[in-house]
Amino acid sequence: MYNPPSCFLDINNLEFLSRMNRLILCGDFNAHHGMWGSSQNNTNGRVLVSLLDNHDHVTLNSSSLTHFSLTSHRLWSLLDLTIVSNSIASNCSTKITNNFLGSDHSIIHTTVNGVHLQETQFLPKWNFSKADWPKFAEMCDRTLLSFSPTLEHSYQLFETYGLEASKEFIPQTKRYTKILVPWWNKECEQAIKNRKHAFTRMKRTRSPVAIIIFKRCRAKARQIILELKLSSWHNYCNSLKSNSLLTQFWRTIKKFSGQRSCYHIPSLQQNGIIAKSNQHKANMLAQKFHSVSKTNPPGSNTSFQNLCSEAQLVNLSTSPQNSHLNSCFLLS
Repeated sequence: MYNPPSCFLDINNLEFLSRMNRLILCGDFNAHHGMWGSSQNNTNGRVLVSLLDNHDHVTLNSSSLTHFSLTSHRLWSLLDLTIVSNSIASNCSTKITNNFLGSDHSIIHTTVNGVHLQETQFLPKWNFSKADWPKFAEMCDRTLLSFSPTLEHSYQLFETYGLEASKEFIPQTKRYTKILVPWWNKECEQAIKNRKHAFTRMKRTRSPVAIIIFKRCRAKARQIILELKLSSWHNYCNSLKSNSLLTQFWRTIKKFSGQRSCYHIPSLQQNGIIAKSNQHKANMLAQKFHSVSKTNPPGSNTSFQNLCSEAQLVNLSTSPQNSHLNSCFLLS
């Protein structure tokens, strides 16, 4: 939400907030009040405080400043507020970063602590195309020579040695943190660095020369980014043909917006319990597989089990009576 400096907040226009039991409202209200750490009070601040008191809402802001002005006599001020309902205030928090992304407002992260149904950490994948298969096979032949008499211990040995060989000779994908938009290049990266350095110098010195340099670097960065976006988009539109795939088109649109696919393990639920972590999901799957793999699971086909118990092992040795098992055969 944004309220311009020349406009005054009308409490009657904000009555819709009273109908929301779980509210999270973020914005630049141009409201100053001592309740959230401002050095002075204004009309918008008093209206907002009255609204918070009437509808049982609270602000998550501390006294940290969120906005810098290049024209006002006060360089820093607190304009960006995060308002939440009192019922969820204990589960919410805000963090003001030092990143401005070319704006005059700080980036504010608002966190709502709840049940995380999905984990978002990076899950690496095996890059089989770059694997060293000869060395992988050599290590497996060297380590997987003997197994334990028990099936469970043999499986553990196989899993351990196989994973060690995989980590040694099969590379894994790494998290790619760089910007993946098609129009990004070194010129754009250098313009962003110059803007950050100029902003840091302006905050430290607060001199008129530093302010002018920052304005120029910010304008230059905006100009470069806009030109690169337009030229890249025009080049892509000119490359489209009548037989271009629609899926490829939407994939390119997604790249232009900077969106990246996030791979995660879907949430699981069993007996009313939601798996909150990948380890919990793995244990839940293991318990399910164990329940359906027991000797006499509920609803299982006993005739198939009886057939398996009556089956006899065939000796595949090279004795004369089993010579036909090793004879060559052809597909007619």
